[in-house]
Amino acid sequence: MKFNRSEFRSIVVWVVLLVFMIPGIINYSHYLTYSAQQESTGQSAEVEKLLFNSSTNRETLIIVVNESPFNLSLASKVLALQGNLSLLPGVISTSSPFSEYELFIASTVGNLSVAKQYVEQHGLYGSPSFLRAASVSADNSTFLVTIQLNYTSGTTLAGGTSPSQEIVPKVEQMVHLYLGNEAYVTGNGALKYETQQLTQRSAFVFPVLFVVLAIAVGLTLYSFKGSLLALLFVSLTTIIGYFAVFVTGILLKSVDYVVNYTLTAVLLGITTDYLVFIASRYKEELKGGREKAIEAASKKASKTVLISGLTVGLSLATFSLVPGFLSWGVVLLIAILISTAMMVTLLPSILSVAGMRLFSTPSKESRVTNSYFYRAATLKRKGLIVAFFVVLTIPAAYLFFHLPTTYNFDVGLPSDLRSVQGLNILQAKFGAYTSPIIVVVNSSAPLRQEARTLIETPGVSSVVGPYADGRDVLNSSNVSQFQVGRYVYFVIYSNVSPYSPAAAQLVKQLRGEGFLVGGVAASIVDLESMNTRNYSLLEILIVTVVGLVLGLSFRSWKDPLASLTGVFMSVTWTTGLLYLISTYVLKERLIYLVPVILFVILMSLGNDYTVFILSRVREEGNVPVAMAKTGRTVTSLGLILAVSLGVLTLIPVGFLQQLGVAFFVSLLIDTFAIRSVYLPSVLQFLKEKPTRPSEGDRNSLKAGR
Repeated sequence: MKFNRSEFRSIVVWVVLLVFMIPGIINYSHYLTYSAQQESTGQSAEVEKLLFNSSTNRETLIIVVNESPFNLSLASKVLALQGNLSLLPGVISTSSPFSEYELFIASTVGNLSVAKQYVEQHGLYGSPSFLRAASVSADNSTFLVTIQLNYTSGTTLAGGTSPSQEIVPKVEQMVHLYLGNEAYVTGNGALKYETQQLTQRSAFVFPVLFVVLAIAVGLTLYSFKGSLLALLFVSLTTIIGYFAVFVTGILLKSVDYVVNYTLTAVLLGITTDYLVFIASRYKEELKGGREKAIEAASKKASKTVLISGLTVGLSLATFSLVPGFLSWGVVLLIAILISTAMMVTLLPSILSVAGMRLFSTPSKESRVTNSYFYRAATLKRKGLIVAFFVVLTIPAAYLFFHLPTTYNFDVGLPSDLRSVQGLNILQAKFGAYTSPIIVVVNSSAPLRQEARTLIETPGVSSVVGPYADGRDVLNSSNVSQFQVGRYVYFVIYSNVSPYSPAAAQLVKQLRGEGFLVGGVAASIVDLESMNTRNYSLLEILIVTVVGLVLGLSFRSWKDPLASLTGVFMSVTWTTGLLYLISTYVLKERLIYLVPVILFVILMSLGNDYTVFILSRVREEGNVPVAMAKTGRTVTSLGLILAVSLGVLTLIPVGFLQQLGVAFFVSLLIDTFAIRSVYLPSVLQFLKEKPTRPSEGDRNSLKAGR
């Protein structure tokens, strides 16, 4: 084993850099946040700003008790539970139909002790209906206990969690003690807590994937030692990924936890891709001697990987333009650029030192004309093949831009989570109780008339605010209870999900009547309006970035056109299939961000393989020969990447499962249809003149190799 000075220097530099990253690797998790939320925009953002310090904008947990509140044994238990819950850190108030009835009686008789004793003995019997309207279901089978914290919604603590998320374990313990299994703790904090626990338990899939990918690399390279090399580099790029999270956390203060899984999957994919591409080229050239193999690996293959890494890194950086996904773009850019730099410097150095031990027997080439990829690339009627792919893409493209999606990220959460069970009961019994519409009006307006207008609006089930109590318009009201500066607010309840078209229509109707409208349903309306514009710009930007990088690298407009159209076909076909899988197999609505993320990542990683093929086409001067020499490697890489990204399907969170299915299906389409058939056909179709084999290729063909 011989070291020359440059190889030794490269290895030492990377050892020093990796040691330097250790503090970041240890502390990266401090910056992960499990409380990431979509930022409001438009009117909903204005309402959120006006009511920032009001009671409507507090961290809240909801206990859903699936028992009749008229069960006399429940009153004393619920009141005792509320007393203990109020002692938890950050809790400023608790409410239930029993405590509301207690306060009502106390205000009548002037004695809180007497009121409490009465409610404990008689429960809700004799209570007026308006006291129960918001916390008891219409069929009297379910009631709610609400916990409000002294934190505004969206508050993130040092560990990346929300205040309500932090107290969930203690709340669940108390609830089980007093009310048993028929009571469920739900709300954003509870859902995030159980989701965090769930995803942490699913982390085992990545170590298993490490081993699977290492075996796949060994089989692809026909080398057991190649598997060990894959494990080494996958481990190193994983370390780089954690360091990228740490750096991003310092820059942005927090990093969305979901990117940790996407980052790991992407790094596993590109690391094995780049390693196999460089090592297979080294192995292929060993027949010409060690020096020629080292030159091919360190110059030709590494240059191709560098172009690919820049394409992937810069295109994934556009995630930063998606609202709420700034940390994704920064983390992925840093991790991919550093990992690419390591692959094009450290890997050739290791191959230079130990390559002959890894691949001691020069590979033997079979006849290129016998290759499936050669035969696919020499199919006649190239124009007809291209036209066939285009015709299939037209309806798929229409579906890509018009498929119905949801903004509800809670779809697809396992039904055995108690927070999900509670949420399902809550939505079934109370409609949009947890996500009401907020209407803000100027305090100088005729408030009683405004209350009547809101109550009579079609789709509104009840209103709480000045002169409004449920379905009733009051003659007098404590306006100051709902006043914020020069404004007052009304809380509007409906019987539909805030994520439904009916809720969006209600928001638009209220705005049409001149009201300032906020809340979840309103924020979705505003986000849809903004996203229609922003995502179109994002898609144009990423196509431009990838097209420019490929065009400048290969000095051609035809090569980027062939590559980008192929990836677009994969994305559109996959989106249609994903909608069917999500709707009829997973039994959940397609989350709106999944097609966007699929487009961004596939435009990045999908063009990876095109770079490998195009660089070989330029080198060989002949598309069929280039396909014959790269086809097996590129197919193996496509399958490896499909497995590494498809592993997200094993994490039982709807958003990640949909992403995993999308990546797996799209990469199979890309590998076996686009790269094997469409790309060679369109490359030759776009050539002005038939491509002639180089002299070396003519000799290879004559020799039957």
